[in-house]
Amino acid sequence: MNLNATLLGQMIAFGLFVWFCWKFVWPPLLAAMEERAQKIEQGLKDSEESAKKILEAEEESKKMLTKAKNEAKKIMDNAKSQSEKMVEEAKTKASDEKERIVGSAQSEIEKEVVNAKKNLEKDFATSVMAAVKKIVAKEVSLSNHQDTVDKSLDDFRK
Repeated sequence: MNLNATLLGQMIAFGLFVWFCWKFVWPPLLAAMEERAQKIEQGLKDSEESAKKILEAEEESKKMLTKAKNEAKKIMDNAKSQSEKMVEEAKTKASDEKERIVGSAQSEIEKEVVNAKKNLEKDFATSVMAAVKKIVAKEVSLSNHQDTVDKSLDDFRK
């Protein structure tokens, strides 16, 4: 066996193998690696953009939360002021109603006092007249006491 011929055959086979790989195997491998590199690069860009969007969304959510808190505070302040206003109105109405009721009660009391005085005057006049009738009935002479009775009646009528 000749070492030179074997070596030459192996070199030719190896050269053909390298040429075949260079021509048919290597370009699809390079294309696949290039495509994969582009996908990885695009994925990194997308993740960076997503991270930026997440930060922006967090910032926006903080702003919205602050705005919501401010609006809630305004609503609470409005509700508080309205409730205070309603309490004041209720106090005013209650005070007015109290004054009306007290005034009505006072006028009713005054009417009752006037009625009581009239009733007392009538009762007194009736009692006086009854006493006078008894006195007159016991006295025989009406002419002696006529002046006194007339004067009493005139004083009572005034």
